[in-house]
Amino acid sequence: MSMNALQQVSSILQAELNHSVKLAQLLQQEREALKAANLEQVNHLTREKQPHLVQLEQLGRQREQLLKAAGFPGGKSGLQAFIANHPPEQAEPVTALVTQLRQAAKDCRDNNQINGGILNVNRQHLVRALSILRGRDPESSAYGPGGEYTSQVVRQPLIGRV
Repeated sequence: MSMNALQQVSSILQAELNHSVKLAQLLQQEREALKAANLEQVNHLTREKQPHLVQLEQLGRQREQLLKAAGFPGGKSGLQAFIANHPPEQAEPVTALVTQLRQAAKDCRDNNQINGGILNVNRQHLVRALSILRGRDPESSAYGPGGEYTSQVVRQPLIGRV
């Protein structure tokens, strides 16, 4: 027995939800590894996230193709119109999947932004430390010999002196 278009869309949405939930879990684990400065674990989690990202991209394309084949536009509005085109008793479980998928996607986005913030703070600390070691203070600024504004105030570097 072949699946109808609604069943196919529902199956794709369920797979997207499964991958999104797993990705959100991996992003939370990544946050803990970033906080602990566990580079090996961060690298492992990065490799583990990749297949889920690839699958999500492929599933999204499949969903768009199904919607277009059924005569609906792609994107959020097309999916809403497609679901609304079915009787409520068939549409409600799919609507529930969409709601869960949106929440999982929001969780992924939020976790990813937090992780990006942690990475940015760590990068700023690293740049600052390297600048100090090189004899530059990135927060100092002055005018260069030609009168131009510069933040590259040169001091005696610590690297090479020891």
